Amino acid sequence: MTPSAMTPIAMTPIATSAIARASIARTRCARSTSASRPRRGVALMTALWLVVAIAAVALEFSLDARERRVLGMDTSERGVERAAAAGALAEVHARLDYALRVATANARAAILRSSDPWLDVDSLYSGQIKVDSTIVDVRAQDLGTKININTMTEAELHTFFTFVLRDATVADALSEAMLDWRDADDLPRPRGAEKDNYIKASRLALPQNGPFREVEDLLDVIGMTPEIYATVSPYMTTRGNGFINLNTAPAAVLRVLPGMTDVIVANIEQLRSAGRRITSVAQVMQATQRGRPQSPAQAAATSAATQRLSARTTVDTREVELTIIARGGPQSQPARLVAIVERGQQATIGWKQW
Repeated sequence: MTPSAMTPIAMTPIATSAIARASIARTRCARSTSASRPRRGVALMTALWLVVAIAAVALEFSLDARERRVLGMDTSERGVERAAAAGALAEVHARLDYALRVATANARAAILRSSDPWLDVDSLYSGQIKVDSTIVDVRAQDLGTKININTMTEAELHTFFTFVLRDATVADALSEAMLDWRDADDLPRPRGAEKDNYIKASRLALPQNGPFREVEDLLDVIGMTPEIYATVSPYMTTRGNGFINLNTAPAAVLRVLPGMTDVIVANIEQLRSAGRRITSVAQVMQATQRGRPQSPAQAAATSAATQRLSARTTVDTREVELTIIARGGPQSQPARLVAIVERGQQATIGWKQW
């Protein structure tokens, strides 16, 4: 029989029904598979988000623990540094007190230090001190060798700047600007500067209308340049009673005293260079007169100048400022302690500040 002569095979009802059920089953399976895929994707994303959330919480705890650990270490180092600075202050204080009670073995130095046991305090008490395992830097200075910029008058400031800078115009401007910074009003002096002037000059720091806290504050005063500051700052302080030591103060500091002249300054320097200790203002004035007779008016003027100088000067070291810096480690913030030791029957710490 040829293919063209073949007849189709008739499908029985049972076979037809089986084929239909198989087709329905395949359709349902395909639908089930396609529906399960989004559910599996959602579950995977949820798991991933959960992992990220757990990692974020763990990281937060880790950072918090590290911060607490660093803070604890810093606090510990800070405590060690402050303790070391306090220990250094106690040691230097004890040495200064001991110097008041015990004479030096050097005969010539003994003569000079019999009236001033703290002579040359800048050299004798400055340096490094080892407190336990911490190295502490100590800088001592006689406050009688500096001018207190919070107590000086305009005339004294002008005299000082003129003597040091050799420029009367700059001296006028700086003197008035410093007084405008200190005084309580907002009215500028002719060559000074108050709040409005600083704002117009785009200055970030404005006048405090109060005393200078540190000498470094002068860098914020209009007219004060870094070059001028480097020249004048070694003679300045913001602490102390303002008395000038005739035996140790430099010429620039001596020159600001009321009644002081270039001749008197020269005589003071001559007495000191000869190794003679100045015991009073009267001694200086007598050396200045060199035995020359004076008229009644000249004698009265000399007496008035002597009184003015005596009211502002001393002939020994009365106040010592100690700047103490302790550093516990190379990365730690150093502790800084400033104290003033005052001379009386014994050495006393009159003021200190961290």
